Amino acid sequence: MIQVRHAHVIRTITLLITIIFLSLPVYAKYSGGTGEPDDPYRIATAEDLMLLGETPEDYDKHFILTEDIDLNPNLPGRKVFGTAVVAPIIWTGMQLSFTGVFDGSGHKISHLKIAGDSYLGLFGQLDSGAMISDLILEVADVNGTGNYIGGLVGRNNGNIVACYSSGTIMGEDYVGIPVGFNHGGNIITCHSTGAIIG
Repeated sequence: MIQVRHAHVIRTITLLITIIFLSLPVYAKYSGGTGEPDDPYRIATAEDLMLLGETPEDYDKHFILTEDIDLNPNLPGRKVFGTAVVAPIIWTGMQLSFTGVFDGSGHKISHLKIAGDSYLGLFGQLDSGAMISDLILEVADVNGTGNYIGGLVGRNNGNIVACYSSGTIMGEDYVGIPVGFNHGGNIITCHSTGAIIG
């Protein structure tokens, strides 16, 4: 009798736990959102931003920055990047481009540090239709040994609107603070300060 009651209590507890977990909202990635235009993925932490970089299947989605992010490599969980944070060019014949929308919402990303080859910046490459807007990139330090080296974007085929960037950008050819090379893209009401060596 006691064993039957004990088994019944365990089944009831298991059922209640299952119901609680099923009723919670499910956001598998980032700090919320679904990636749709009316519910963009929320980027609130350095971990969210790095996860975006590691998830090429989301490069065509919508994102919004909801907090300032400090990428100082001396902080826990941060690093000196060897490629662009988002949409890096991987030398395996595969060319990754960001084709989605990234709304900075007036927030800033600071102390980005990259030491690598080519197509470097916060974004390696924007394709046509992509948009970055209302984003502040402060004190970027991007050092490339190759071409297409920018603070915000290495090679731009998309749209960059109302952004500010500052820092030191070094590379061989096609080097710039907001964009290393603007290849048919649009850069509208943006400004930058800093040093370019190339």
